[in-house]
Amino acid sequence: MNFKSLLLGSAAAIILAGGAQAADLTVAEPVDYVKVCDAFGAGFFYSPGTDTCIKVGGYVEFGTSFGGGDFGGLDSANNNWGNFYTEVSIQLTASSVTEYGNLTGFIDMRAKTGNEAGQGEDLAQYINTSTNSAYVDSAYLELGPLKAGYFTSLFDFGRGYDDTGMFGSDSTTDHIQLTYAVNGFGLALSIEDQRDRGSFGYIDEDLGNNNVPDIVAAVTYSSGIFSAKVAGAYTNSAVDFDTLEGKDGWAIGGGLEIALDNVSAGDRFFVSAAYGDNANSFTGISGGTSVVGALGLPDNLLSIASGSSWSALASYKHVWTPQLWSSLSGGYANFDGSDSLNGLTVDAWRVGFNTAYTPVKGLDLVADVFYTDVSLDTPVAEVSGDSWTANLFLKRSW
Repeated sequence: MNFKSLLLGSAAAIILAGGAQAADLTVAEPVDYVKVCDAFGAGFFYSPGTDTCIKVGGYVEFGTSFGGGDFGGLDSANNNWGNFYTEVSIQLTASSVTEYGNLTGFIDMRAKTGNEAGQGEDLAQYINTSTNSAYVDSAYLELGPLKAGYFTSLFDFGRGYDDTGMFGSDSTTDHIQLTYAVNGFGLALSIEDQRDRGSFGYIDEDLGNNNVPDIVAAVTYSSGIFSAKVAGAYTNSAVDFDTLEGKDGWAIGGGLEIALDNVSAGDRFFVSAAYGDNANSFTGISGGTSVVGALGLPDNLLSIASGSSWSALASYKHVWTPQLWSSLSGGYANFDGSDSLNGLTVDAWRVGFNTAYTPVKGLDLVADVFYTDVSLDTPVAEVSGDSWTANLFLKRSW
């Protein structure tokens, strides 16, 4: 065997061995890359292997509150600056197109550390801040015109641009809602759990309080610079404390927002008012942003009290630059319990100023200051007082 034959034979052996090893290699599967979904707006992407579009959002907020006054968490023993807290939110949205309309599911899960100021804190918030446990802030499913879950009541109009908010309905309720919209007009009807507004629910059939759900209807209109809403509600949550009889109630209210971009891009003016008979949570006497919250009293006390009440607020937002804006708000609320609670009457008013600065996209630095004055008049005595509170917080949203 000459050298040439040996060289050719060795090369052939190497090529055959390499081919055999290559045949043993696993062939890589095609990668299913995440694709952008633009059918439902920015931030959505297709869940791999499905036709469902997913969006992930949320925020981290660190804040503190301090102040002084005569009520609740702001009495003479609690006028210090040490109410630090941290709140987090994880928001998930899943949407897809069906033959019956868009199918959407939404979840906003939150958790909060303790030490939040005591004003306006309901029982659920107190438990969550005490245990640092996660809770459902809102969650719903939506198919075309039908929406069901735990989300903002159809009656609510908003509380102005001040972060704390003026007196008014501010309730998240378990309810089912049907909406129809055409040419800028919207018609909506919802059936809502009255217990989310402080009702005790079913007590006794002899009292007439049978845990009947609240029924709310609303008409909305949006065109050009105007956006308006009128809503009415029926409720069966009140109790006459003198006779211990259940009372039917009703409420009506409206809100109007005007875009003032001709003044400065982003400027807005908002005004709303509500009147209720045996329906205190619909006017802000009780509920999320309420008079009893300012007083530090149990929310249920005035949630179920029979009597008439009304409230009104106005709020203006001015945009100084794309990164800086401020708002000024004022509101008033009144309760007349002449037929209950031994004739208790309540007058309350509040003013608030808010400034927010966004140095970079997704980060807000907010300062919120408000002053509250409340007077209670009973056959025995008249009690009045005031308080002021400042809130400072940093918020990173995505």
